Amino acid sequence: MTDKLNIIETIAKLEKFSTFSRLLGTSGANAIISGAGPFTVFVPTNDAFAKIPDTLMNELLNELGQVKLEALLSYHIVPTRIDAVNMGTIKSATAVSGQEVKFTDVSGIKVNGSNVQARNIEATNGVVHALDTVLTAPAAAAAAVANKPAL
Repeated sequence: MTDKLNIIETIAKLEKFSTFSRLLGTSGANAIISGAGPFTVFVPTNDAFAKIPDTLMNELLNELGQVKLEALLSYHIVPTRIDAVNMGTIKSATAVSGQEVKFTDVSGIKVNGSNVQARNIEATNGVVHALDTVLTAPAAAAAAVANKPAL
């Protein structure tokens, strides 16, 4: 294999992540993971996004500036490297959005109850794990993030 790709390129090259990749670009959330890292990105598959009601997806996509979408995506990004083998022992981490993401390792590794389908997908500036469900941040914290002024 040739040189590793960064996280944005790694996500973009995998078809099962095409929805997340597109949303990173339209919302501007890709800027969060364009630095040196390391980052851990929990990427919902296209099938995970298909579980979201169309009305909610349309609301996120049509919002001016896509602030809520960027907040949702930033909840899937942790500003440190977390390999799957460590998730069961560290129990939680703080996402870029400021909210906590919880890990369990009972009947398979889970992030906030979402199954980790593919793990430790390497990138030059971190690691990617595939999820079967889109993570939702705790409501009160999500509202605070969504109401922050755009930069």
